[in-house]
Formats: sequence, structure tokens, C-alpha cells
Amino acid sequence: MPILGVVVALVAFFFLRNREIDVVSVAPVPEPAAPIRFGFSLDTVQLMDTVVPHGATFAGLMASFGWASNATHRLVQASQGVFDLRGLRGGRPLHLVHDTTGRLRHLVYEHDQFQWVRFDLDTAKPQVLRGSHEVDTLERTVGGTIQLSLWNNLTAQGHSPELVGKVADILAWQVDFFSVQPGDKFRVVYKEFLVDGKPAGIGDIDAVSFEQGGKVSKAFLFRHEDKGGYYDANGSPCKRQFLKAPLQFSRISSHFSRGRMHPVLRIVRPHHGVDYAAPSGTPVMSVGDGTVIARGWDAKGGGNYVKIRHNATFTTVYMHLKAIAAAARQGGRIAQGEVLGWVGSTGLSTGPHLDFRFFRDGRPVNPLTVELPPAPPLPDALRTEFLAHAAKVSATLDAVAADFRPAPAEKS
Repeated sequence: MPILGVVVALVAFFFLRNREIDVVSVAPVPEPAAPIRFGFSLDTVQLMDTVVPHGATFAGLMASFGWASNATHRLVQASQGVFDLRGLRGGRPLHLVHDTTGRLRHLVYEHDQFQWVRFDLDTAKPQVLRGSHEVDTLERTVGGTIQLSLWNNLTAQGHSPELVGKVADILAWQVDFFSVQPGDKFRVVYKEFLVDGKPAGIGDIDAVSFEQGGKVSKAFLFRHEDKGGYYDANGSPCKRQFLKAPLQFSRISSHFSRGRMHPVLRIVRPHHGVDYAAPSGTPVMSVGDGTVIARGWDAKGGGNYVKIRHNATFTTVYMHLKAIAAAARQGGRIAQGEVLGWVGSTGLSTGPHLDFRFFRDGRPVNPLTVELPPAPPLPDALRTEFLAHAAKVSATLDAVAADFRPAPAEKS
């Protein structure tokens, strides 16, 4: 028994001794470094967050901080070539940086979500510097089944109007968004920017698919030689020579016809256009690049109108406009998607709508059925590279669940 006690004592001694050694050998945990913002360690400065007052000028802003006009003038000179002070926008974040004594030493203006401008207020030699936040980029996916519209579905999932707009722009030449029906499906693969772990905007849309009436339209972003664009699954550009429609409309109120009862004159005569019913003031866009060859008042009942020649073959006319945009100047160029006027009810009209007309070789054709020239596909040398890229992205796109439906709104 005594021998057993000695053994136990020795084991306990060595066990406790090793524990003490282990405790002593643990290195102290270093204190975390102070956060860095705009190039400053926050343990050496005091940062006060505010915003630029609406209507404020830089000189007025500096005066409100008690800055002398000659010191402000030196800052204005220092900003030349770095930041145009006329770009100061009300409501944007502004940060006042004080030293540990409470003296204002710097101003930081956030020009957008990614870039900032720092004014170092050294009275002897002020400096103006540009900087940017560290941005993380994440791949995101979203999909759904339409109940009302693409807008409703995406916003119901918490996505921004920016994403909705980008998706609609990409598929504007392939999908008739005005004929979207419940049950249509969409899938999107895109990039999202994060600043300080918070969403800060939408990056590239890598791929989109939209299933409408059993037909699936896909678009893939493809870059080559510092240029990029969207192409369908066969390598043809998604962007066509003409948009499917010149505006966002409520419904087609009258179709192209060789003989229609005129709603005002009450006589049967041809209607060589498509009437799009839409609220007064709805923007009307040019369906393609072209030159404005006529604008003004149509004495035959068309009211305010604009006529655009797109090339030697195609011409379009937009009638009953409430007003004509300054961009649609006689003889001037206008771009596809550029606003040329706004829906109205001028001339012989019973309500606000756009009478849109399409001419091929000077003859009126139905805008809804006219066969338009296809865009040239990628050259063979690039098409092989594109198809390999599209196959890889398509695997991600097809795996996106598209069975999400927004919950119906509760009745009050």
C-alpha cells in the first residue's frame, strides 16, 4: 500500500507539472487591430457620419464648417484634375474626420457606393485624394415562375429594380414581356457587389433564360478582345436591329389592318400601324438606330409625330405624341432605345395611345409580323470558344430552381 501511494503521488506530480508547463506555454492573444476606413485607423481619429445637404455647394459647405474662403480656394485648386466639385450631390454620404483633440482635419465624400474623395485640410498644403472601397464579388442565382410580371417576381424575392431592368434589357429582342403569362419561368445567374459585407449593386448578368409558351430563350455574356455582348445558345447576338416594341404598353388596342372602322371619322379605311394603349406621358423609344427625317404636326390626323429612317430599307413612324423630345431633332441621329417623345392623344384620337408604323422599301408592313434581318453570328474562330463557355454556364443556369412563386398579397 505505501508503494502504491508513492506511485500515485508521483503520477499526480508529473501531471500537474505538465499542466503548469502547458498553461505557461500558451501565447497571449493579441488585441484585434483597429478598423481602417478611408485610410485612417479608427483608434487615432474621430469619425462623424453625415450627408451633403441638398442644394449645397462646396464653398457653402466649407463655410458652414467655419473654413476661411482663402483656405477653401486652395482646396478647390488642389481638387483640379482629381475631382470635379460640381459633381457634389445632395444626400450622398459625407464624413467629418477629427483628430484626438477634436479638430477637423479631413473630409471624406462618397461619390458612389464604391469610390470616395478625401480632402486633407492642411492649411499650408491641402490635398485631395481619390480612393475606393474593397469590393467583393459573389455569384448569385435567382429563378421563379411568373404570376403577374417579372418585376413582381423579382422584387417579391427582395431583388432590386436594377436587376429587373438589366434582365429585361438583355432579353428585349427575344422575349415579348408584354405577353408574359402566369406559368412562364425565368432563371438568372449574375454577380453581386458587396462593400463591407453589404450589397452594393449588381455586376454582370452572366446568363439568363426565359421560358414563354414552351419556348426557351437564353442569353450568355461572352467577352473577347476587351469587348463583350450577349449571345443566344447558337452564338448569334441577342441584340437585334430593332426592338420588339417602342414602349411599355398596357395592351394593343388596334392591329394592322387593310380596312378598319376609324374610331373618330366612323369610316372604313386602312390602318397601317399598331395602336399601343398606354397612359399619357409614357416614354416612347426609337426601335432602332437611325436619322430623324421628319417631326412635327401631322395634318391628316396623326397629331404630333416623329419619322425615323433606319437604313435604306426600313423606316418607322410614331404618332399621337403628347410631346416630342429635344433629342428627336430634324436631321439628327437617334439611338435604339432613346426616348423620342411621350404617349398622348393628339390629332384624331379617342384616348392616349401610340400609333406605331413600320415601312419596308416605302411600303407599310405589320410591325408584329415583319421579318427583320438577323444579326450576324460570331465568327467560326470565336464560336467554338463561345459554345464551350455557354455549355459551362448553362449547367449552372439550368440548375436554378424556377418554381418560386410570390405569396399572394393578404386582403385587408
